[in-house]
Amino acid sequence: MVTTQLQLPQRRGTPLSGPASAITVLLPALTAVALGLWGLGSRGLSGDETATWAAARRSPGELWQLASQTDAVHGPYYLLMQGLLALRPDELVLRLPSVAAMGLAAALVAAIGTRLAAPMVGLAAGMLFAVVPAVSRYAQQAHEYALVTACATAATYFLIRGCEEDEDRWWCGYAAVVAVAGLLHPSALLLLFAHAATLLLVRAVACLWLRWVMAAAFACLVAAPVMWTARGQAGPSDWAAPGWPAFTELVRAFAGPSGWVALPTVVFAIGALLTRRRSRDEGPIPGLTVPVLALPLLVLPPALLFAVSQLHPVYAERYVLFALPGFCLLVAAGIERMADAVTPWAVAMPLTAALLVAFTFGGQFGTHLYLRSPESRPDDQRAVARLVQRSAEPRDAILFLGGDRRKAAVAYPDAFAGLDDVALDRSPARSGTLYGTELAPERLHAAMADVRRVWVLEGAGTERATGRRPAGERAKEALLADFHSEREERTRGARLNLFVRN
Repeated sequence: MVTTQLQLPQRRGTPLSGPASAITVLLPALTAVALGLWGLGSRGLSGDETATWAAARRSPGELWQLASQTDAVHGPYYLLMQGLLALRPDELVLRLPSVAAMGLAAALVAAIGTRLAAPMVGLAAGMLFAVVPAVSRYAQQAHEYALVTACATAATYFLIRGCEEDEDRWWCGYAAVVAVAGLLHPSALLLLFAHAATLLLVRAVACLWLRWVMAAAFACLVAAPVMWTARGQAGPSDWAAPGWPAFTELVRAFAGPSGWVALPTVVFAIGALLTRRRSRDEGPIPGLTVPVLALPLLVLPPALLFAVSQLHPVYAERYVLFALPGFCLLVAAGIERMADAVTPWAVAMPLTAALLVAFTFGGQFGTHLYLRSPESRPDDQRAVARLVQRSAEPRDAILFLGGDRRKAAVAYPDAFAGLDDVALDRSPARSGTLYGTELAPERLHAAMADVRRVWVLEGAGTERATGRRPAGERAKEALLADFHSEREERTRGARLNLFVRN
């Protein structure tokens, strides 16, 4: 058997064993989980989380019908959540996998830094990752993006181990987690370009390339059916090609919301690229250092998605969240390299890392508080449902302006019990859609003939009677000409009006 293992000088990075290494991995994981659990149930389901809640509570047949028609890209995640909600249908349970995934991702970031450099580098990188507000934000949302981040970080760790050791298990693990990440969201496959760049930079031998190509091909093959099905489904029609504002927003999400917060981390990240480690710090294969691994991970996935989106807009910040570990690893490597110039290193490195983590968390503490406040969720469907519940009376009719306004009824059906959803034709489950299908204008006119009181629920910023509104929405508004507005209630992101027939 041909071996790919390389004999190298002893490096500071050590295998993960013993109490010190356990702390290196566990402390970032526990920090990320604790911040994820902080205020986890303080807000209701968002509009996007409602889609997960609605889809995951359907039967397998209904979920298949939904995925085949409108939401294939999220189908595997919905299927995963379906099994979880079968045990306990609860909002907190719906979000717990994201919390756990971010805890795992933080542990893996620490493990990567430890293997490529030193336990202190791993600890610093893991802690920086754990305290970034974007990590808490997606840890508290019932979406697949935290799980994608954990899978992508696991794939990066397996890549290192596969390059270090002559064991197929690491490459099998690599293929598996990349495939899962691709199933959860196709954008995760951009990770493969980053890993290919790393292998190019270290001049990997042919047998490593062969194993990587086989693993990457397997992952793409597994994810291909989802990508093919989603290709023909309509996406958001209002997306635009990302420009400078999208780039600066991504930088703020990774480095900090303001210059004075971001500056220290950016300086250390640049320092990792401009300084060299001492010879005693060799990596697992010649030339494989933290910057060589982290820089492609940080740069290539966002850059490629930006480029593609100039022709076919598909960019969203959350789609490249898995690149964040690259930035944290670069910053930690920069701390180590700059601390090398200070004597003693054993004091300068941990002190600098601790101060930077504390500064990063303290400088963004206001962002953490905001993310857990009601104001951070303008589409809090629990608040909308409570507004309807305290305002409407049994046997009143309700009319939703804008298809997504039915989200509150899907997420919290008890608040809408007894109300007549007068425009609804087929329920979400029966129609194979997230929010149901509505009556044609002529049928809606007949259904409204005997209605005396109707509550109209719409977005707080909805503009009436514009030619750009769909014909069905304009038909609803035309029917209200026979009514007069008697009462108006508002909540975050929604407006509820009572109309009484003239």
